[in-house]
Amino acid sequence: MTDFENFEAIELNLEDLDLATGGYKRPKDKEGFEIYQIKRGDTLGRLARQFKCTVKDLLNWNPKITNRNLIFTGDYLYYKPAVK
Repeated sequence: MTDFENFEAIELNLEDLDLATGGYKRPKDKEGFEIYQIKRGDTLGRLARQFKCTVKDLLNWNPKITNRNLIFTGDYLYYKPAVK
């Protein structure tokens, strides 16, 4: 049996827990935008073609992306759906 009396309690809010486990928190909905979760092998160029926009558009819509060559699997980004 383990004695837990000597352990300190650690409180984590959901955001801290999400970051601690390597996950990404889904962003809030934004009017006029859809949310996409980045998958392994995605690049901004491929996503721009898929969403029928430019890489510059994706960067403008997602200011947290500070390096156009570095996006992370599991993270989220905003895009505007193509008008049919």
